[in-house]
Amino acid sequence: MATKCDLCGLLYVEGDPDDEKLHEERHSKLLEPIQPKPSLELKAHLGTDPGAVWVDCSSPTWLREEVYWRAKVFQREFGYDMPQWEIEGYHDPSAVGFVFHDPEFRIVGACCFRPNSTQSKEVRLDWIWLCPEVRRYGLASSQWEKFRSRFGVFLIEGPISKAMSNFLSRRFPDHKVLNPNLHEPELPMERFSSAGT
Repeated sequence: MATKCDLCGLLYVEGDPDDEKLHEERHSKLLEPIQPKPSLELKAHLGTDPGAVWVDCSSPTWLREEVYWRAKVFQREFGYDMPQWEIEGYHDPSAVGFVFHDPEFRIVGACCFRPNSTQSKEVRLDWIWLCPEVRRYGLASSQWEKFRSRFGVFLIEGPISKAMSNFLSRRFPDHKVLNPNLHEPELPMERFSSAGT
């Protein structure tokens, strides 16, 4: 009998070795951003380039993949059709990602900025995702001025969650939200976090 995984969405047959292997691979890729472990690659990368938290089309593939998997979890959490990040930078050369990490070099989140349009110099925050255990501890706030230093008072792509709306109105009310409708998570990732178990 087929089973559909809540986290990865894969329909697979329990007991079928090929199906279970495929499920384990996909499931573990989505679970890693939710329950991050220290990244030796990130530690080494930041040792040679402290500014390496920014990710663009010229960044190493492994770092672009880290942003991709967080975009993929964001997609699953909010029920969107596709992740808003490409591993291959040539598909989206103007996208600029950012990797959030903690003192143990765990990659605990990511976000993506894009030009608002080809004719405009305005930039928008397209999406931001943090693993559940670090939410509401000031991690986004601690980096916000870095974002503003690089992009100015950027736009925020909507729809946004009630938590993001509260964050912006309390801390950064000068940011304009495009499509300010509220959209709550369809699959809250707290269900899968080590803090939620």
